[in-house]
Amino acid sequence: MSTRNKLTLEEIKRDFTSGQLPESFGIEVVELGEDYVTGVLTVDSRHLRPGNIMNGGVSLVLIETMGSISSCLYLDMKKQNSFGIQVNANHISVAKPGDILTARSKAIHIGKTTQIWDVTISNQNGKLVSSGRITMLVTDR
Repeated sequence: MSTRNKLTLEEIKRDFTSGQLPESFGIEVVELGEDYVTGVLTVDSRHLRPGNIMNGGVSLVLIETMGSISSCLYLDMKKQNSFGIQVNANHISVAKPGDILTARSKAIHIGKTTQIWDVTISNQNGKLVSSGRITMLVTDR
């Protein structure tokens, strides 16, 4: 696996979430590790579909967000960028308003041109809500 760069949690929040989609969705990045990123989201009316349950697309947004941020941990951001080229999810259980979801990415493959990240989304009771995978393409800027 490649070497992780020195991006900090504060830099991630400032450069990758503030004023962007993660902030508007209510996603907060709370932890960075050597090969993982953790974010949280509290389900509210913005995230619902008919039946008063979370729309499955919210899980995909979480997977894409966590994978994209995770990918940046292994890039030279001045010279490289990354893009999600494949994302998939299995929805295991429903989430309801007030549920606090934790999305955690885990590196599966960090290569020169591709990265693969698994993302699990669990509720406040530790129950698995969704499980997904995102493949990132690494390009020169």
